[in-house]
Amino acid sequence: MMLLDGVLALLLLLLAGRCVTAASLLQAIVAFIVLGLLLALSWVRLQAPDLALAEAAIGAGLLGVLLLGTWRHLPASGIHHEFPWPWHGMKQAVSALGGLALAVMLALALHETAPEPAAAGETALAQLDAAGVKQPVTAVLLNFRAYDTLLEMGVLLMALIGALIVRRPLQDGSRIAPATLLSPSLARLFLPPILLIGLYLVWAGAYSPGGAFQGGAVLAGAGVMLALTGLLRGASVDGLWLRGLLALGAIVFTTAGVLLVPVTGHFMAYPDGLVTPLMVLIEFSLAISIALSLLLLFTGTPGLARSRP
Repeated sequence: MMLLDGVLALLLLLLAGRCVTAASLLQAIVAFIVLGLLLALSWVRLQAPDLALAEAAIGAGLLGVLLLGTWRHLPASGIHHEFPWPWHGMKQAVSALGGLALAVMLALALHETAPEPAAAGETALAQLDAAGVKQPVTAVLLNFRAYDTLLEMGVLLMALIGALIVRRPLQDGSRIAPATLLSPSLARLFLPPILLIGLYLVWAGAYSPGGAFQGGAVLAGAGVMLALTGLLRGASVDGLWLRGLLALGAIVFTTAGVLLVPVTGHFMAYPDGLVTPLMVLIEFSLAISIALSLLLLFTGTPGLARSRP
């Protein structure tokens, strides 16, 4: 297995270099997608299945789709970035030196790290029974480190708002994706199992690898599939219900923390009898908001609508 890990590490370095030295933007995007898939495999080898699921679904999957969709909308003159010598060579050299310097600093920092037991991890595991879930990662994200997770949801919403500000106007009824080999009939056939997998990942996050981000990414993937087959289209006007669902995760998360302050005396502290149901409620509300945010980032529109027959 050491040989496999060595080959995997070498491929990661080569693909990372390819991302910044590719002759065309499309080649760089493809290299980035492959890099994400190999990173997911690396997390599996490091026994971090939660991160592997997130990397495969978001890092390589949806982010790859977003990059390819953005590349498709670029003008023909912007697809290939050809720079005259010596600027092209200088750009590659600066990128390579910067990456090498960062790698050296990380290696030095890792070498200076004292090989002591992870006190934070041991503390989290010791308090797992009070967290309301059996999965340590979910306990950290929704209970021990709830502030960070709430801010991450806010960052995702801010990214969507920024994308909508700079978007190009879209007429209602226009296709948001080119035709694909996947037929609408197959998309309808695949939709139920994909939705079931996404919901299961959200539910399973309480006791095994999974959670809101992983399940939400899979649910967003179902929406992307519908958009690619023309069953779903972007709308230039959003509805109040859609805005509510986009903010649902942040609203439920914050409301649960505020309403229980008189009971627990602290913001985002949950009483023993309500921890588990609150964790499940927060997980599913976050998954809905994450799925819709990622889907709207793909469509580049503020709203969604079913395609007209």
